[in-house]
Amino acid sequence: MAPSELRLKDDPDRRPSIGNESGACQLGKTAEVYNRLLACLLPERCANCDAVPARGLCQPCRSGLRPVPTPCRGCGLAQPVARCPREGARWSVSSVVAPLRYEPPLDGYIHALKFLSHRRMGRALGLVLAEILRAEEILGAVSALIPVPLHAERLRQRGFNQAYEIARPIAATMNLTLVTSGVKRSVPTQAQTLVDAHRRSTNVEYAFRAHGRFEGATIAIIDDVITTGATINSLARDLRRAGAADVHAWCLARAEPSLGSEEIVQHDADKDAHPHGSVVSEREEAAHRIAIPD
Repeated sequence: MAPSELRLKDDPDRRPSIGNESGACQLGKTAEVYNRLLACLLPERCANCDAVPARGLCQPCRSGLRPVPTPCRGCGLAQPVARCPREGARWSVSSVVAPLRYEPPLDGYIHALKFLSHRRMGRALGLVLAEILRAEEILGAVSALIPVPLHAERLRQRGFNQAYEIARPIAATMNLTLVTSGVKRSVPTQAQTLVDAHRRSTNVEYAFRAHGRFEGATIAIIDDVITTGATINSLARDLRRAGAADVHAWCLARAEPSLGSEEIVQHDADKDAHPHGSVVSEREEAAHRIAIPD
């Protein structure tokens, strides 16, 4: 069954009727032939360098992505963890999967997605994460994905939600429900670039509101980067209040505490806003053609 973008609660009375299963099978085969023909006529290009053929990112553009060594499943940091952020803090996610280091070229890819309207990069990064999740057999009991929502005002400004773009190929690849309603960002939180480290959690503490039916569901929150964990935990708390049985976080990258404060803050709990005072220059480099912040 193809992944759906429906509410989580499985209501037998509202399930679609298959009707003629043989007819549905024939339609599926026709669609597969059509997609293969389309791929031959219009081969997919690398989201970074435009090389063909490439599904998402070509191998040279993926080769620079470095994994987090022996990541902790509790917080996502490389082990041994000197001080686990779960200690002395309220964490509502049961586990964290954030397999890649937040460093070049990945930081540039994420920047291009969020601040240069490079929407196609979202699918490319989602495919990377989906491949890692499948290879490491992370799925477990997860049955649905929820991308971290943007506030309506930010969504109008950007035109799309980067977490949703990353989540779409994961849902399709792993045959999971992609939830697009029932939870929203109800508070336009202050940009984390203007908030010190001690206030980041309180800045997003009441930012989300889950109003859907999530009873008994096991959910994975999808986002681009985890730093302090404030965003994922704020959203997870609301999902649990709405009845979710368990909540995990699947994100592309984990920012290391050793990063400079400006970089950490840039991708912290409210990753909706462009970094304050950032200047973007179009600087072509041999390894990857992306716009990088000065």
